[in-house]
Amino acid sequence: MKIIFFGTDENARLVLQTLLISLHNILLVVTAPDKVRSRGTKKSPAPVKRFCVDNKISYSEEIPEVKDLNNLSPDIIIVASYGKIIPSEIINLPKYGSLNLHPSFLPKYRGPSPVHTAIKNGDESFGVSIIKLSEDIDAGPIIMQKEYAPTDNWEKNAPKKGPFLNVFRPNTKLLTTSLFIEGAGQILNILEKPSVIKNAKEQDHSLAIMTKKIEKKEGHINWNKPKREIEDLIRAFNDGNNSSYSYLDGQRIKILNLGLAPLKDYLKDASRLPERKVGSIVYFHQWQKSDPLIVTTKNDYIVINELQLEGKAKISGEEFINGTLRQKNNYSYENPPILN
Repeated sequence: MKIIFFGTDENARLVLQTLLISLHNILLVVTAPDKVRSRGTKKSPAPVKRFCVDNKISYSEEIPEVKDLNNLSPDIIIVASYGKIIPSEIINLPKYGSLNLHPSFLPKYRGPSPVHTAIKNGDESFGVSIIKLSEDIDAGPIIMQKEYAPTDNWEKNAPKKGPFLNVFRPNTKLLTTSLFIEGAGQILNILEKPSVIKNAKEQDHSLAIMTKKIEKKEGHINWNKPKREIEDLIRAFNDGNNSSYSYLDGQRIKILNLGLAPLKDYLKDASRLPERKVGSIVYFHQWQKSDPLIVTTKNDYIVINELQLEGKAKISGEEFINGTLRQKNNYSYENPPILN
């Protein structure tokens, strides 16, 4: 199959890599121009462009003219995390039309932040859809889709400790990657049997939910919320570009990763936890080096595994206790540090 691919970020790169390995003919890749990323001042290429350079794939940083694409005689266009509107005359150009990979179970969560919104809303199951590209955002007929549930009951099935907890309740970055890998496999199935494209089913537009662009200010944690709602917010904002945050003595602190196991698995004696004002970092008479970073919520406690002070490197909760908090002399058992 002769393919023109549109994509930009790391998730798009995963899809492109899958297509390349499958030995389909990648005629051209359309991606984004170099830009300044993170806090630097130097422009750097997008992951898809970097992949094209490394694998000697022809690419363009702008959408080519229709006549130039037509001269390539593509069988199909595949779009994955591209981020720009593609003109209708290009959408309808190839023999089999244009496909779009969207990481949600459409028509639920159209738009720019489907995984973030699903996690923030406390959803337990997610999805990925391959649709015919249309002029309206994520509104094309569905060719293939799959529901994706990390587990039906994560608290029952997940291990009590360790990194595998994040598989059962993943953050936005991890879950998005999983959905794009799943979607890449669906695209390969479609390319093997392109006749399924003509059987695409219209979405029920009355059930559509449109997501919006993520605003950083929405990541500010309100510790007076229930534990689960705060956990979902932290997981949702952990997407590789954003993070949830709180303040301590006016200093902004990014909250990056949680300890998701029950509190009793972090403490030898959870009964020694005092009642505290919401947002309080639980302060014992004398912190032990192995003590976790525990913060009070409206109805429970949250364990923070990883955080980042403004302008500093990422550190563990234990490092924060043993470094930052131990160096401050204005806290005590009666006057604990409070995040707000």
